[in-house]
Amino acid sequence: MYNDLKGKNVLVTGGSKGIGRAISLGFADEDARVISISRNIPEDTDNRITYYNCDVSNNNDVKNTIENIISEFGSINILVNNAGIEEYASLDKTGEDMWDRIMDTNVKGIYNVSKYCMPVMLKNHSGNIVNVSSVQADIITKNAAAYVTSKHAVIGLTKSIALDYAPEIRCNAVLPATIDTPLVRKAAILEVGNNEEKISQKIREWGLQHPMGRIGKPEEVANTVLFLASGQSSFITGASIMVDGGLSIKAPISTPRN
Repeated sequence: MYNDLKGKNVLVTGGSKGIGRAISLGFADEDARVISISRNIPEDTDNRITYYNCDVSNNNDVKNTIENIISEFGSINILVNNAGIEEYASLDKTGEDMWDRIMDTNVKGIYNVSKYCMPVMLKNHSGNIVNVSSVQADIITKNAAAYVTSKHAVIGLTKSIALDYAPEIRCNAVLPATIDTPLVRKAAILEVGNNEEKISQKIREWGLQHPMGRIGKPEEVANTVLFLASGQSSFITGASIMVDGGLSIKAPISTPRN
């Protein structure tokens, strides 16, 4: 579908599961050379993908990993900053350790990886960065203060990169709503317990909150990332693209018409 992605070196953070795995497989299907970095290498690896253990929140770990990747592959053409974590608490219930964990992964992780990928992109006068934020950078849920703050920060960082490094590097963000991933399943378990029927019912309830009537699929986010990474989006930079089944345009309650 995207002929210009063939042979490109694509680095995906948090590429071992969920949205990151779907993104990695999507690029592999386009015959790109895909490198996945995450804290854990998945058991069900794909032979089209090269896996590295790396903690994106650790600057030295990222520096060494990126140097090894560039040494092996020569360059990095496309970076997808997908790694992220979510924990739930209102601000007064958010301990400093929780705040730091979320910020270190969701924001500092993008800073770390982008910082060490940019020199080779600038040297080649070409690069593309896609950051995975969240619909919660626009509309938010209760009791997620640190996560919501981190995903707002991703939008600011995306715009800063886009402005500071144009025209050599384009940088955009995707903002998924509820997507069928292990994170969503974990959230359902926190609400209803580890009961399959109740988990499925809770996920169906969340899906019905979206105008499309369901939660999204990881592949649907991946499709948007591939578009932004391809030449078909060549005049798009600094943008935030909703992949949310219409959730962000829906009023929270019914209101009377004038």
